[in-house]
Amino acid sequence: MIRAGLLVLALVLGACDESVDVVLDTERAYTVYGHLSVRADTQAVRVYAIDQTIDVVRPKLLDARVMSRNLHTGEVYTWRDSVIQFGEHDFGHVFWVRFRPDFEERHRLELVRSDGAMSAVEVQMPPESTPELVDPIITPGFVQFPILWQNAPRLNNIRVLYHTNRGMFTFEYPNDQERIEDGQVATVLVYADVREIFREIFRAHGSTSDARLRAIEQVVLVSSADWIPPGNVFSPDVLIEPGAFSNVENGFGYVGAGYEASFYYEVPDSVAIAAGFSVR
Repeated sequence: MIRAGLLVLALVLGACDESVDVVLDTERAYTVYGHLSVRADTQAVRVYAIDQTIDVVRPKLLDARVMSRNLHTGEVYTWRDSVIQFGEHDFGHVFWVRFRPDFEERHRLELVRSDGAMSAVEVQMPPESTPELVDPIITPGFVQFPILWQNAPRLNNIRVLYHTNRGMFTFEYPNDQERIEDGQVATVLVYADVREIFREIFRAHGSTSDARLRAIEQVVLVSSADWIPPGNVFSPDVLIEPGAFSNVENGFGYVGAGYEASFYYEVPDSVAIAAGFSVR
């Protein structure tokens, strides 16, 4: 079994404790999904064998030899199989290896069965991205924050967190972004989010008069340019469907390249007032 500490590395596979549709009558070898990150010292992907019969994952090692190669440096890494138990009768194979890829490197992952059948995937690590606030709109009742992620090829899993004296409020944004010469711009629609925040605070406390906004934080997954999920929505439930969205050669699933990053903005009184909050 995988050590408890490594379970954290499988968080990217958070929704993957459900069964994956089995594809019959195919010569493809594996379904694999996950992503490589420059922020992690250990990389992990989840792997399913594509069999001719429907069966549950058993608590034993998978018939797979997994290795990856850094196509920039030539370094080769051997991945280890770990069996994770998600439920009473639900097991999954997570292959992992300790290394940290660098920005803009390209890596090739190969999974080879004992009979020689192979699935493979290549991923391009995105460059380092530095966020900054650009041309905000701040007028009474209408506040909007465009955030430029410099050099970012693509953003996924965009979330906005509002830190207030009444708790933290999180909004999941669609992956809407504007591509400009310097990178990707993802806009925080403060004026729209605040309405929902005030409704929640009023339900809980019966008043919003003393609600204070301390900070706004945007959290994103800076991704490789080709990580454009179906419907432009970052949904693990969609990503794990074999054949629906795949970059795996002779297989199914998706392996991406990206890293989580955030922009944290401490709100000055003038902005808080424009957004409708108290500063007393």
